[in-house]
Amino acid sequence: MKVLKTILAFVLVAAFVSVGVWGYPRVAARLTWVAVTARNLVSNEAFTSIAVAAVNLSPGMQIGRGMVVMRRWRRDQAPEGAIFNLEGLRGKFARERVAKGQHISPQQVTDVVPPPMRTTPRRGYFISSFAVPVADASRLFLGDRVDLTIQYIDISQTPMVIKEPVTLRVGWEVHHIDYSSPLRERQGRIPVYVEFPHRDWYEHFGQGVRWRGDHHRMFKSER
Repeated sequence: MKVLKTILAFVLVAAFVSVGVWGYPRVAARLTWVAVTARNLVSNEAFTSIAVAAVNLSPGMQIGRGMVVMRRWRRDQAPEGAIFNLEGLRGKFARERVAKGQHISPQQVTDVVPPPMRTTPRRGYFISSFAVPVADASRLFLGDRVDLTIQYIDISQTPMVIKEPVTLRVGWEVHHIDYSSPLRERQGRIPVYVEFPHRDWYEHFGQGVRWRGDHHRMFKSER
């Protein structure tokens, strides 16, 4: 920092001396450039970038593209154990819960592949996916209880009628979140798989019921 200040002071003195040679307008423009450059240099010295979770990471979840990002952080306030680049993070697995926006430390990730995820529902339950906005999915942990907002479509009328959104206060359990889905790039949506009782499916999505698949919202349940 002292070296930087010394250099800047020398440049400023030289610029003032040059006023008589080149004229004030040209030197004023040069001084403005020097001031902006100095401010940026000082700012860059005071800050760094550390890796933080861009979504809620659950234990066993593999870290893929867009799930961790670099965030600007004051250098003198950087958390102990912070990671200063994304190299080596992608492909690792979360060892514990890491909330969205929280910094990631080496102790929170591992190369050890977790046991396979259960793919079959419990007896008397279904597992189904609902594509929800990235912002909704990123706030969820596996195992969270969630409610769902959907828009039903009345196909008995011509033309068919899209009804107002309704929220199902169901408290279904989040089973899996597919951040690798191409829907993320195409529609800005993430398939979230939830597990729920058979009776809920027949009550809300029975035979002949239709709904808009691109208008789901999902949020933590109060149940």
